[in-house]
Parts: sequence; C-alpha cells; structure tokens
Amino acid sequence: MTDTNTQARAARVSRAAAAATEANAEAADTLRTEIPSSLVDLFEKSLARTKDVHEKMTTVLEHSTEALEEVFSCANRGVGEYRTKLMEIARANANTAFDLAREACEVKSLPEFVELTLKHQRKQFEIAASQLKELSALTQKVVTETTEPIRTGLAEPFRIAS
Repeated sequence: MTDTNTQARAARVSRAAAAATEANAEAADTLRTEIPSSLVDLFEKSLARTKDVHEKMTTVLEHSTEALEEVFSCANRGVGEYRTKLMEIARANANTAFDLAREACEVKSLPEFVELTLKHQRKQFEIAASQLKELSALTQKVVTETTEPIRTGLAEPFRIAS
C-alpha cells in the first residue's frame, strides 16, 4: 500500500514538473518576441566575447599551471642537491675537527699545540672559502634552473592570450 502511494505521488510530481516546463517554455517564447533584436544581437556578441575570453583564460591558466609545476619540481630537486652538499660539508668539517682533537692529544708542548691550532685555523679558512664557493655555485645553478620555466612557461600563455 505504501508503494502505491509513493507511485501516485511520483506521478503527480512528474506531471507538475512537465506543466511547469511547458509554462517556462511559453514564457521564454513570449519574452523572446518582446525583446528587441538589437538587444538580442548585443547579448549574443557579449556572450561570444565572454566565451572567447574564457577559452583564453583557460589556456593561460593551464600553461601557467604546467610552468609552476615545473618550477616546483626544479626547486625540489635543487633543495635535495643543496641538502646533500650541506651534509657533505658538515661531514668534512666534523672529520677535520676530529683530526684536530686526535692531533691535539698527541701534542707534547704548548708551542706545538699553538702551532697545531694555527695550522688548523688556516686550513679551516681555506676549506670554508672553498665550501662557500661550492654553495654559491650550487645556489646559482638551482636559481637558474628554477627560474627558467618561469621565463619560458609563463611568457607563452600571455602571448597566446593577447
């Protein structure tokens, strides 16, 4: 019995929806005949322009998204390289410090200790300068690789859009 009531309600709702659709279609036809053709033409031109702008913006956004994905990929690779280089530098500096400690334990006099520490400091300054050059070169490489997709990838969509 419940199924019969549900089916009856569904039939009434579908008839009401069909009647409303017919009424809307009649109203649209009535309005279309009442709107001047110049407004219809203006509306159609505006709609065509809007569709054109939408297509261009979609293209720009798709190309920009691809370029930004490449930028993030390059930046991620660069961060990995930079992290690896920093770990190498930290390992080298730790080994040098342990070497100094081992050699300091073998020292027999104070002047020999002072000479050892001065020698170690000179060596550390040279190593630090070398490490700084390596990090600088790596940073420049990463920045160049990361900005290249921006230059090439973001210029193209705006050229297309114009």
